[in-house]
Amino acid sequence: MKFVKMTITQERTTFDPHPFRYMRNIILLTIILLGISHSVFSQNDSLKSALGKLGKSPVEGAIKSETPNQNVGTPGKVDVKADSSIVNLEKGSRKFKETKGYRIQIFLGSVDQAKVERNKYLSLGLPYSIYSKQIVPEQALQIGDFINRMEMEKHLKIIEKHYPKAFGVVSFIEPPKFSQVKR
Repeated sequence: MKFVKMTITQERTTFDPHPFRYMRNIILLTIILLGISHSVFSQNDSLKSALGKLGKSPVEGAIKSETPNQNVGTPGKVDVKADSSIVNLEKGSRKFKETKGYRIQIFLGSVDQAKVERNKYLSLGLPYSIYSKQIVPEQALQIGDFINRMEMEKHLKIIEKHYPKAFGVVSFIEPPKFSQVKR
């Protein structure tokens, strides 16, 4: 018979001085969650009391969609209704960078003649904006806001049917108006 030497090791268990430390974290988490849920319900109660003061029931005062069957994810339209003085103030505060471009000059003469010529141009119903520019001592009428020379020359051919002496000039133009893309 063969003898096998066996050694028995004793495992030592250490005593945890804080057996409830996990329990303490759970209790703190529970208290925090109860505090948050209380504040959420408090806001709901304050809404009910505010609507009650206005003489409306919470159901009547609830925010309702103007279009209840509106699909989620589709582009919408926002209509802003404001006083005209606010709109004018907002428009006046916009600052556009001056953009260098081209215009077509159709007239150069006195101020009185320029007014008459401007009215004649407007009666034609052409789609170009007209601008009055003072070139001392005379007044010039220029039309259009063209970004490049090729575009200006293309429209110059149309204008020459009505104003044969029209010509292109380099000028500062209004920024181009971009149309919205429908999706």
